[in-house]
Amino acid sequence: WHKALFDHAREVGITCFSTPFDETAVDLLEDLNAPAYKLASFEATDLPLVKYMAATKKPLIMSTGMANFEEIEEMVETAREAGCKDMIILHCLSSYPAPIGQSNLLTIQDLSKRLGVQVGLSDHTVTNTASIVAVSLGATLIEKHFILDRNDKGPDSEFSIEPSDLKSLCIETKDAWK
Repeated sequence: WHKALFDHAREVGITCFSTPFDETAVDLLEDLNAPAYKLASFEATDLPLVKYMAATKKPLIMSTGMANFEEIEEMVETAREAGCKDMIILHCLSSYPAPIGQSNLLTIQDLSKRLGVQVGLSDHTVTNTASIVAVSLGATLIEKHFILDRNDKGPDSEFSIEPSDLKSLCIETKDAWK
């Protein structure tokens, strides 16, 4: 289904990329001409996978929710050494849904300063507040789970945003950036 999804996305003008979990998935995405790659938090310490993805020279978006600072630093250095010049790391709580009181959004500024990379937020909270605050603290990318209708129950539906929430997120984060 990846090819059909990528073809449809190109047809309607949407940038489509994916999260590979092993080297064969990177190869598949290379065949589909994916413009970037996302590394899931669970793979933050899979340095051979980070190296393989980075060697494509495509932008990397890497989540940090399952890693401590030393592991994040090693992930970033591995990507750099393998040739990645364009990367963003996402501050992330690997809780689903994530309690907003544990967001620790000042980590965004700390990671950016200490690692010299752009930092965003993979937001699993149930509202848009953390994302808006994150942008005001310098986050350059927001990842939020999306669903057309929360009544269509799925594993992420509880903390996914619906179309009206997505519209609000776009408006409010743009205002926060300004």
